[in-house]
Amino acid sequence: MNRKVIVVLSLLLSGALLFWLLPNDEKKIRNNLQQLAEFCSSAKDDASLATISSVGKAAKLCTIPCTIDIESFDIKREFIRKEISQHILMMKRMLPDTRFAFKDIQVNFPQKDKALLTTTLSLRGKTKNERFTDAYELDIVVIKTDGDWLFSSFTVVEFMER
Repeated sequence: MNRKVIVVLSLLLSGALLFWLLPNDEKKIRNNLQQLAEFCSSAKDDASLATISSVGKAAKLCTIPCTIDIESFDIKREFIRKEISQHILMMKRMLPDTRFAFKDIQVNFPQKDKALLTTTLSLRGKTKNERFTDAYELDIVVIKTDGDWLFSSFTVVEFMER
């Protein structure tokens, strides 16, 4: 009798541990967001090939097309991956020592294959003469495509809207 109880408890514990360790959808989305931050970040001495590689990887995390909405810059349109890559590359060249980080991430699943994220994008960097720190609140739509979670829309939430 004791052996059966131990076996059953071991199986239940193993199943729970396996479920906890396997990446669920929210963990996959958070991991993609972390990767996006790393791919968009730049170091002062980044090699050209490494920069181009990271820019391409960042664009592959997005759907085709991907909508970007930044009201304060009057931008609201769809971008293809090549355009996303070009804009990230331009930004890396303009701000060669900048770190991206996503903080206070909230993930909601209104549908099985769709997630809505609200997060704060933190930028820390250095221009030619001074250091800067900026923060932007973002609403992001993520869509599950062929088993992968891809970013389909980024909206900068203007301060006065909240």
